[in-house]
Amino acid sequence: MHIRELDGIRGIAALMVFFHHLLFADLDPTQWGSVVRGLYHVSATGLRGVDLFFVLSGFLITSILIQDRASPAYYQDFYWKRALRILPLYALCLIVLSLFVPSSRKGVILAALFIANFSQVFGIDTSGPFWSLAIEEQFYLLWPTVVRRRSVPQIARWAIAIAGFTMALRFVAACFGHYNYYLTFLRCDGLAAGALLACWHITRKNTPATQRRDSLAIFATGAIGLACLLARLAMPDTPHGLAFDGDLYQTGATLIATAVIAFCIANSGSPLLAVFRSRWLGFFGLISYAMYMTHLYIVHAYIKFRGPLPQGDTRALAFRFFFVLATTIALSLVTRYALELPAISLRRYVLKRPAPPAEIESPLLAE
Repeated sequence: MHIRELDGIRGIAALMVFFHHLLFADLDPTQWGSVVRGLYHVSATGLRGVDLFFVLSGFLITSILIQDRASPAYYQDFYWKRALRILPLYALCLIVLSLFVPSSRKGVILAALFIANFSQVFGIDTSGPFWSLAIEEQFYLLWPTVVRRRSVPQIARWAIAIAGFTMALRFVAACFGHYNYYLTFLRCDGLAAGALLACWHITRKNTPATQRRDSLAIFATGAIGLACLLARLAMPDTPHGLAFDGDLYQTGATLIATAVIAFCIANSGSPLLAVFRSRWLGFFGLISYAMYMTHLYIVHAYIKFRGPLPQGDTRALAFRFFFVLATTIALSLVTRYALELPAISLRRYVLKRPAPPAEIESPLLAE
């Protein structure tokens, strides 16, 4: 079933990351007026949009895997779907980056192997969105086998175990002053949490007692996440304090993202969530993948040709923001209709099990 509110959540996630890079990444807040400083502080949390993406991905992919696990072409169909959805734009970005930024070629090799998130281990400087795709693809190398061989309650227990282990491992890493959360085993709790939501959604019974229990669980998850964020205020400004601050921030963000998405699933269709069903958020959800993959490179190109942003120049900041936004939207639409959708249409030639008539592939499920 298509949950329209999740289209809006995906759009919000893409906009959060966009705002972070445009209104936070290279601004010195002391050089700007109160309005820009306010936008700066709001945009500081924009990278938490990636956590929304991870939970959404875990929910949607696990839902599809459970639905298709009886198919004899289970693995073949799944990986063909992933390849045709992800690789065309991904490969194009790697080619463009390699051609126009020769110094990036070592990073391009890592990204091509889907291990860009381990770039620091190899001592290679990388930038861009490839690290998050690497975490997803590494997770989905093994997760389909778990789904294939386990019952839904067992899958849920596996998801809880993975999420719990990841959070515990982050805490242990923080004890040693480590907080590199680009590493898969320190960041896959969002994907596991999304998988847990998929199991919950498939098995839940819509009775008053169940609704009350689910509401309590969602509230508790969000409250614990908020408590983690508030606990950061007590962390000292020391190397270990910063490590625990990062641990609390990441765990809190994952729990809050999980609670938000669970709330949208449980209350889909409610007037309270009408904003998440709006066309404009749905539009950004539609182009979210291309937007996520391209906007940062448009920013870099803008800086290359126009020069660094003059600190304190509100007009220059506004012009850059709207120019990059318009260019990103235009490029995202071009790549979606000229590259992504034609690639997805090739599924009819390679998938062994055709989609049943009742299965409608929404923009969200295309991910």
